[in-house]
Amino acid sequence: MHLTLVYKLGTIWETVMKLFLSAIVASFLLGCVADSKQNRAELQILNALDASNNPILFIQGIDNALTPNCGVASPALATTQTTPGQTTPTTPTTGTSTTNPTRFSIISQLVLRNRETLSIRYIFDLNQTQGPVDAQQGFTLTGGAFNNTVTGNRGTVKWANNGININTSVNTAQQIPFFEIEVNLTGTYTPGVTASTTPLSCNTIDGINCTSAQSSTQCFTTDNRVCLVTSATTGTTTVTINGTLKCNSPNVIAQ
Repeated sequence: MHLTLVYKLGTIWETVMKLFLSAIVASFLLGCVADSKQNRAELQILNALDASNNPILFIQGIDNALTPNCGVASPALATTQTTPGQTTPTTPTTGTSTTNPTRFSIISQLVLRNRETLSIRYIFDLNQTQGPVDAQQGFTLTGGAFNNTVTGNRGTVKWANNGININTSVNTAQQIPFFEIEVNLTGTYTPGVTASTTPLSCNTIDGINCTSAQSSTQCFTTDNRVCLVTSATTGTTTVTINGTLKCNSPNVIAQ
């Protein structure tokens, strides 16, 4: 009788432990699924094919270990100016404002799971639902398994209500903890040319070369000498990148 009772208690305890462990595993897996949905790139490059003649798709997570934040937003103090035939505004001055700003210049650099890096500078306006890619610095997609490069300075970024988490009462540069945006970017696709490091920003006067001189414009670079966004050259193709980006940075506390 005593042995039977001990056996039953042992069986019940074993069952309880199995259920407890199963609950932990299920919670962990659900957390991973939720995290992957919050940190995900779903992009397609139109008018370009991979080595197997298939459409080039990026459907993968954003690597939080290599992406410290979803972007850095700085108040855009100057009003934008356009020239005839120009569809995107010139780079606004960024810095400190004495009033609550409604326009921000954002630089986002997202490292994907396969080590591709999408670097993009764009304008966020609290009173709008979309903004242009910066006409000078633009964007670049390079590195990783992609092993090619797309650069350009034309396109739009769309956000829904609260699509980009920015505190408009902060009048200095701030890190962005999360966003959900749609991108439509036009640039040049250069096969076989890639970067092994995350692009940096450098000052530029002519949009081609980096300079140590003071300048109100910047560009992305990997060698601190030449801008990645340049005029089309032999071997390049005009392409469009469109899709969605969802970023959630657990290391950034919303301000």
